[in-house]
Amino acid sequence: MNEMEIRKKLYEKMEKEFRDFIEEMKSNEPEVIVNSAYQIVIKEELVAMFYPESKQYDIDEIKALNKTKNPLEELYQGWMDSDAGIQSVLEDNISDTIEEIQKEQREKKKDRER
Repeated sequence: MNEMEIRKKLYEKMEKEFRDFIEEMKSNEPEVIVNSAYQIVIKEELVAMFYPESKQYDIDEIKALNKTKNPLEELYQGWMDSDAGIQSVLEDNISDTIEEIQKEQREKKKDRER
């Protein structure tokens, strides 16, 4: 198997794991689905990070994940066990967005004062 086939195999495995997870979610009560929204989003993002054409991870890392039964769940649990969180990414984005809003407001104010 060449490198692209190995990457594709992992991606398809993770994609199937995600589809199965979604199908399982569909059989739950709406409250359970809503409470699982974070897990759904993070797992969807994790799958997308392993698109076969992506070279973000080297082939040995891809092979290691391919050997696990549920790579998506492994990665999700690793994310949940880490101290890193989405908060720092959100904080950076919020700061950037507020800065852009303030800049636009200053420019509008200057235009009105002319």
